[in-house]
Amino acid sequence: MASHLKMIISVELVGIDGVSQRCEIAKVDRSLDGARLNNFGLSLEEAKDIQRRLQQELTQFQTDQAAQRDRKCQDCNRRRSVHDSRYRTIHSLFGSCHVRVPRWCRCACGSTARLGTGCVETLLNGRATPELERIQAELGSRLSFREAARVLDIFVPATRPHNHRTVSNRLGKVADQIEKWDVAGPYRISRAGKSPVSVFIDGAYIRAVPGYQSRHFEIAMGRVVAQGRAPRQFAGAPNIATGKHDIVRAAMRAQGWLPGRDVTVFSDGEVGLQSIVLSATRQPVTHILDWFHLSMRLRHIEQAWEGIRHLQNLDVYLQSVAVHVPRLRYLLWSGYVREASEAVKQMLGQLDQHLGFHDAPGKLRRLYELINNLGTYLGQNAASIVNYCRRYWSGQPISSSPAESAANSLVNARMNKKRQMRWTPIGAHRVLQVRAAVADGRLKQAKLDLAA
Repeated sequence: MASHLKMIISVELVGIDGVSQRCEIAKVDRSLDGARLNNFGLSLEEAKDIQRRLQQELTQFQTDQAAQRDRKCQDCNRRRSVHDSRYRTIHSLFGSCHVRVPRWCRCACGSTARLGTGCVETLLNGRATPELERIQAELGSRLSFREAARVLDIFVPATRPHNHRTVSNRLGKVADQIEKWDVAGPYRISRAGKSPVSVFIDGAYIRAVPGYQSRHFEIAMGRVVAQGRAPRQFAGAPNIATGKHDIVRAAMRAQGWLPGRDVTVFSDGEVGLQSIVLSATRQPVTHILDWFHLSMRLRHIEQAWEGIRHLQNLDVYLQSVAVHVPRLRYLLWSGYVREASEAVKQMLGQLDQHLGFHDAPGKLRRLYELINNLGTYLGQNAASIVNYCRRYWSGQPISSSPAESAANSLVNARMNKKRQMRWTPIGAHRVLQVRAAVADGRLKQAKLDLAA
């Protein structure tokens, strides 16, 4: 009994004239004698070879059909003669396609049809397919450029290895197109909704390239949230053509915001972050101080007091501190800013008297610094502290945790933590635009003009 298996893969191509042609793509041989699991189905290299050959046949067939349509003169409809043929190379996700493109002689009628208007010129308008450039941009935003090139070498059939500089350059081109699409799109689609808009914004520092004006530069990133819409992420670097406020404004317009509508901003109280949103809206906004940052300051004070309250009977001598430290969290949680500020002043006054003694412990001085810093923080952000208890139980946000999540997904996973790469502002900005588009699903939806 025969134990040899053979699979012949062929494709049938039907042109615009209805005539079909069949061509063989590949042959796969298998034997049942001594067969093992590693012979089960197609191997990766066999699959890549089949994809490459199938793509080559299909692209050449498309080019031939488009060329036959271009052969007819647009004015007199007569068939032109062939001048010569040239080969074009188009890189695709399924291999590099080397297609033969005929060039036609000028028609005897003297037609002056413009160049670049034919089917072939429209079909082959670029060196790489948009799908390949999107995949390269997405991998370049998730992994290092060299690692992205290695991943492409594993799965994409190619005649030569992918270059990491190509991945970087195409990511930059995709990022520029995303910005153009974002700026143009929101003005058209933003009138669909009227829900309130909340902006969660935060900052992060990444390492700069040698020779930059500082060792680090700040990235502003966050999320724009509107009811009934998927959250929209944004990020921007300094010293770029598109300002941070333009990026925030485009994200807000995409979420249904229009000038004149209320905007609520959640941040850690940094003035620079608030000014970005103010520049984007060009109107007053409601700012709410992040409860997490406020709670952490209270936690440090509570821990410092618990560590020294039993030393030298300090809970007896510092009765004001012993009374107000447990109350601070409740006062600020309920939005009693004035009462909390008065409690801070009383504690600082009592600590000033006790710190006058030479034997005052260093931990007590540390407690004084923490309470003093809290007083300064409350003074700077008194108008941004609200009744967090009421907002929490009504289901409204009280912290900038969505911005913290955006920092982890956009910046830390690619640029910080164990990543040792240094960045220029424009390079970091482009990677962030693609990462944000990937996270939101906009990269697949964007109508990008990637021909080049």
